[in-house]
Amino acid sequence: MVGFVLRRLGQSVLTIAGVMVITFLLFRVIAGDIASDHVQGGLKATEQAKADWRHLHGYDRPVLVNLHQQLLLVDHTSGDSYLRVEDAPGSEATEKLALIPSDENLQVRMGRYVFGLDADTPLADLMPPPPKKKDADAPPPATGEAKQPPPAVMVVKTSSNATFQVDFTPARTCGELIEMINDAEGNRGPDGERLVTAKVSDLDLRPRSILDSQFIDHLVKSATFQARSLKTNEKLTDIIVQRAPKSLALMLPATAIGWVLAMIISSFVAYYRGRLVDKIGVFGSVLGMCVPFLAYMLYGQWLMFKIAPDHAYGLANRGNIYVPIAIMVIAGLGGSVRFYRTVILDETNRDYVRTALAKGVPLTAVLFKHVLKNCMLPILTNLILAIPFLIMGSLLVETYFGIPGLGDLTLTSINGRDEPIMSGLVLLTAVIWTVGVLITDLSYALFDPRIRLR
Repeated sequence: MVGFVLRRLGQSVLTIAGVMVITFLLFRVIAGDIASDHVQGGLKATEQAKADWRHLHGYDRPVLVNLHQQLLLVDHTSGDSYLRVEDAPGSEATEKLALIPSDENLQVRMGRYVFGLDADTPLADLMPPPPKKKDADAPPPATGEAKQPPPAVMVVKTSSNATFQVDFTPARTCGELIEMINDAEGNRGPDGERLVTAKVSDLDLRPRSILDSQFIDHLVKSATFQARSLKTNEKLTDIIVQRAPKSLALMLPATAIGWVLAMIISSFVAYYRGRLVDKIGVFGSVLGMCVPFLAYMLYGQWLMFKIAPDHAYGLANRGNIYVPIAIMVIAGLGGSVRFYRTVILDETNRDYVRTALAKGVPLTAVLFKHVLKNCMLPILTNLILAIPFLIMGSLLVETYFGIPGLGDLTLTSINGRDEPIMSGLVLLTAVIWTVGVLITDLSYALFDPRIRLR
């Protein structure tokens, strides 16, 4: 059994690692830039504001591994201020080359990380990609009239408050921009020394630098649950501690009551197989399965607004939690009774049941002493696989009834593009699922001595 558990734990680790990779691809790579959803001003926010946000949360780093280089501006002056670059009046290009503080003093990174950055790298690679959708209200250019790009003039201010301008409108490559900055008029001190030097950073091949990427950061923070919300800056662990009890208060009684009622009803109708009670039970189960779950919520809440409006939404009153619990029990009862009845009836067709009945053993004793025990494997599988929902809650029910649990948090984080919380909740679900599957396999050997875990 020890070897079986170790193998399953290894498979679980690989499964969880795969989930982490998929969530990274879906929520961070394919989803694109999410800075506009979190900075003040949204889509109209400045590129510098977006760049500052990306740098603060690590979204400006290379995606997989850091084998990239940067365009650095080194300030050789000293003073009470700091190195900064601004657009001259009428210029629009410098703002896209947002300045980001470097790890070293008196250095700033200008533009994006670029793989294989050198003098021949197009200047456009340092800037963020243009928006995919064009402004539909923008007037079309006149026929035969070439659209002139706006001037690109930067104003460089050093730590000592010395100022000079660089007109890089004709620059097309990184090398041309570097030459224009280094040779700009005014970029010299009294002794002829350069005030600011532009250069390409050296490639850092230290392991710590190579692993400084978005993917590694995603793996570490997800595995340790140290991610923070992009909206509130709360730690994921603190959010789970606050919201998980509310999901448990909803899902635990709903699952337990639904399972007990389903077992009682399914055993009852199976006992009277082929009779009127059985036919009515099957009809009611199929009818309950045909009604959409959303309909149960809509009409259940509508009825509560008619009877007791204070208990129809939210958790202002302790009794409010009973309404969604009742709705979940009623909505899931039909499918559970249908499934458990089928499992019980399948077991009653075994040879040992026919032999016991032929020897005069009462059906009641056979059903409740032997049949139910031997039916526990599929029933147990169905029950244990519901464990993740106990902790994660029900997304629809919590959102619709205003219960601030983890299910409601999942939908809120998706709508708000709170990527760390989304990734953390998906990982938590994967961990609970794998643990639930392992418990299911171990319980097989407990309920059926014929099963050996190898």
